[in-house]
Amino acid sequence: MRCIILSLHYNPWYNLYSFTIGLNICIRIDILENYDEMKSLPISIFPIESNPYGLSYGDWSVRWWKWLLSIPKSDNPALDNTGNKATLNQHDPNVFFLCQTIDTNKSASRIIPARKVTVKSDTSILMPIINWISVLHEDGETDEILSSVAVAKMDVVSRLEVTINGVRLNRGLDRYRVKSPFFDMMLPEDNVLNLPSGSRRFVSDGYWLFLTSLEENTKISTFGSCSSGANKFLVDYYITIKWDKSK
Repeated sequence: MRCIILSLHYNPWYNLYSFTIGLNICIRIDILENYDEMKSLPISIFPIESNPYGLSYGDWSVRWWKWLLSIPKSDNPALDNTGNKATLNQHDPNVFFLCQTIDTNKSASRIIPARKVTVKSDTSILMPIINWISVLHEDGETDEILSSVAVAKMDVVSRLEVTINGVRLNRGLDRYRVKSPFFDMMLPEDNVLNLPSGSRRFVSDGYWLFLTSLEENTKISTFGSCSSGANKFLVDYYITIKWDKSK
């Protein structure tokens, strides 16, 4: 299963939302009580119909997937507890991708990742809330089947919720559902999908948010679990903003 989960937390002093996600589960996301309140917050999110930096949300979701899937498990940021690998393959000058946590350790004593990340000022953040990627020959043999599988996986998502400093948002997040274009890429050896290396065809469906920028240092604490509670994913992000002293 290639379901991505994310929890989101907001720090009102720092004027931003931040997320992290987890692979192979459904989602519990921790934002405000209703969408109207969300719009009044001192934070800017690219509208779902917009084209940030000239690309649609769908096109950006493809870039995010290509970034995540291009990094072998041995170096993948999703498997790093420290945040030291968060900047790997982050080549876009305007957008920083936050990644999920992949944790197969279900014991009560498992370590919660505490990732320290430095992001340049005036950098936008792209993150999935929950999404799915369909793979040719794994989820179907035609584009039509791949698309229907991805859509079906997201059609059964029943709860999207974010808690911001104790205040919950459980409406409005469905507006950020995006289906990607079909895309092809080379999977490396030892990839996070545990598939043989080589050229593969994909399509994704899911819920995304795109923050215009981070203006201050912030801490992100996240939690996610599937509907049964059998899988739980937790991660803390400590994001430091690197300011351009020439400005």
